[in-house]
Amino acid sequence: MTTLRKLVVAHDFSKVAARASEWTGGLALQTGAHVVVVHAYSPLEALGSHKPPLDLGELRDETEARLRDEWCADLASAKVPFESRLVEDLPVPGIVSVADEIDADLIICGTRGIGGVKGMVLGSVARELPRVARRPVAIIPPA
Repeated sequence: MTTLRKLVVAHDFSKVAARASEWTGGLALQTGAHVVVVHAYSPLEALGSHKPPLDLGELRDETEARLRDEWCADLASAKVPFESRLVEDLPVPGIVSVADEIDADLIICGTRGIGGVKGMVLGSVARELPRVARRPVAIIPPA
């Protein structure tokens, strides 16, 4: 029987990712696992919502704070041991990289995130993760 010690959950600031994070928190509480919440970050995401000049360091700090304080609030309030990480990479390689780095026992992601044009160009994270990762992947459907 495999013991779950480390869990990686992908988060793209979508409702489906929040559901995957909630599910991961429940699993962590049952098993005592540590959770690492990963967001694949690109400063280009902020181009449409910020006026120039852009301070890339400030944008990164804002996104990191949003991930930690807003999107991980459910984990914090449930007293789940967690950390949040931004990785400047495409989603699948970034998530897999963190999972490999910490030797995660399981990677969790939602079935569908932000999608749109980005999803069409890059493909579905939920579809690609199981093909690329060398460890188990759980795909969490929307509620």
